[in-house]
Amino acid sequence: MITIKGLVIREKTVGESSKTIVVLSEELGIINVFIRGGAKSKKNVSATQLFSYSNLCIDAKNDAYGQANYYLNSSEPINIFYNLRLDPRKTALGCYFSELLCFSRIENSSLGEIMKLTLNTLYFLDRGEHDIELLKSIFEFRLLCEMGFRPYLVGCNKCYVCETDRMHYNFKSGLLECDDCCYNPESIYDIILDKDMLYIVRYIALTDFDKLFNFRINEKYQKKLTEFTERFVKYNFKDYIDTLDFYRLL
Repeated sequence: MITIKGLVIREKTVGESSKTIVVLSEELGIINVFIRGGAKSKKNVSATQLFSYSNLCIDAKNDAYGQANYYLNSSEPINIFYNLRLDPRKTALGCYFSELLCFSRIENSSLGEIMKLTLNTLYFLDRGEHDIELLKSIFEFRLLCEMGFRPYLVGCNKCYVCETDRMHYNFKSGLLECDDCCYNPESIYDIILDKDMLYIVRYIALTDFDKLFNFRINEKYQKKLTEFTERFVKYNFKDYIDTLDFYRLL
């Protein structure tokens, strides 16, 4: 029997009375947990609903191929992010975050950082003290950075200049080039980052978690940041994330 702290990022009814949940945990990564009678029983409802962060006591049993299957024994909620469920737009954004996590290939070495990022983002989303679009952009970009897609943001890849009025970021190469060194500024993979925008992107990618959410930007730069992070996700994930469209409808 194993006890873990896990965040429920997906749930699905199985048969008439049982259900499975997808859990993000620092100890085991992303796992599927089967709950007998979970669709009807009130015993574990609050601790195993979507977005609940809970103590989960689980049994692990290996199948014929030696792969572990997990079964819930008992649970206790730590934070159910109640206010997040009351706002359809916040709920839709949480589902988008969950889908990004389910598509992710997370290395064990980055589990702690991704867990911290996800819980902090949901905390601020639940509290309603931060702009929802900024939280979305921070989560999108920093998640992929922690997964190993952090781009080279120090300076121009060719002449090594670090500060200039604007830089060209190439989504395909993951590199920066200044105006003088950019050989194909019309490329479909190119986006222009002015000095302030580059600072924002660097801040999200590189700052410590205790300061990550301690900034605000105006509407002009939020639109630019949204374009950058959504294109960054689209290029690196390749898969179509349909929950983003649902979020945009609300």
